Amino acid sequence: MHFDLTVIIPTFNEEENIERMIVTVDAICKAHDITEEILVVDDRSNDGTIALVKGLQSSMSNLSLIVRMKNPGLSQSLYEGMLHAQAQLIQCIDCDFSHPPEKIPVFYQYLKNEGFDMVIGSRYIPGGKVIHWPVIRKVLSFGAALLGRLLIPHVKDSGSGFFALNKNILAGTKLTPRGFRMGFEILGKGKWTRVKEIPISFVDRERGASKMKLSIITDYLKQWFHVMYFNLIGRESDNIVRAWRIYLSSIFNFQD
Repeated sequence: MHFDLTVIIPTFNEEENIERMIVTVDAICKAHDITEEILVVDDRSNDGTIALVKGLQSSMSNLSLIVRMKNPGLSQSLYEGMLHAQAQLIQCIDCDFSHPPEKIPVFYQYLKNEGFDMVIGSRYIPGGKVIHWPVIRKVLSFGAALLGRLLIPHVKDSGSGFFALNKNILAGTKLTPRGFRMGFEILGKGKWTRVKEIPISFVDRERGASKMKLSIITDYLKQWFHVMYFNLIGRESDNIVRAWRIYLSSIFNFQD
């Protein structure tokens, strides 16, 4: 079966959200004539998540499930999903409805019809916002976004987990997925030329337990230094140079 889009939903103990998310994504894609594969990548949940997905598979031929048995983590799950995606275009979305699934057709439009390599749902451009976050989380998230801009200055929310891409940009890359910021890893190492940000409202989860841990701070710092080394010292990519060129071009209106 040919799929226009693979929607990757990473899960760990999401029995309160997974069925509603699958049904919602499927309805939105059908309403916009997008033939989608829904790929649930589960980190060996010990609640009813896996059973719920398997139950839905009996009536949904476009629903796939991967249960990972080792090396757990959000970015690791997303990366495994990307490697197994049947469609050329890939959408990543959290299961807890913190990301608005109704935006999926907008991401798809920019990839399919306007030729962008990656589209990011941004909390930090005009029109974007965060709802129901505690102050400390807002500070940590915005601080991480500022740190990301030191390397990829024209992308305001490189750490967003709500993004879509053409998997051509992953060909031949040496990704090291860790923590929560897979999009930043791809920006630092993938073979992109055009990236688009669209504003989103990020809403903190209403059901289920958050997966946020203090270790994500150290994971991100390790990732940041690894991306810098990969580009500037290892000389395996020119993404940082390209990103700064795009940024300076937008300020001073010069062409390459």
